[in-house]
Amino acid sequence: MPDPHKDLADIVEPRIASIAATGDGWALIGGAVVFGAVLVAAAFWYWRRNAPMRALRRVRRLPDPQGAADALAALLPHFKIQPEPAWLDDLARLRFGPPQEDAPTVLERLCQQAETLLQGKG
Repeated sequence: MPDPHKDLADIVEPRIASIAATGDGWALIGGAVVFGAVLVAAAFWYWRRNAPMRALRRVRRLPDPQGAADALAALLPHFKIQPEPAWLDDLARLRFGPPQEDAPTVLERLCQQAETLLQGKG
């Protein structure tokens, strides 16, 4: 009977030497996971930080001034500075009053002031 170690040695691939695990791989994987989680959290924070400004840009593009005024009123909690009473009166007049001919210009003026109120510049 042929000896498999001698006669079949050319056909069979040699054994790969096993490498001892050092344990450093888990620390690298854990660090990559933590880094990825921090990166996702930072991107989410940055995206949410600019959400009121994106909403204000959408309000400016709305064709209906009364609907846009309602959407603008929904942004009031996000203002960093308290709006003036005259601004609030103009907004209420635009929302609940009769339709005005100069409603688009009033809405644009309110949106410009809302931009400064959202940014905290007074």
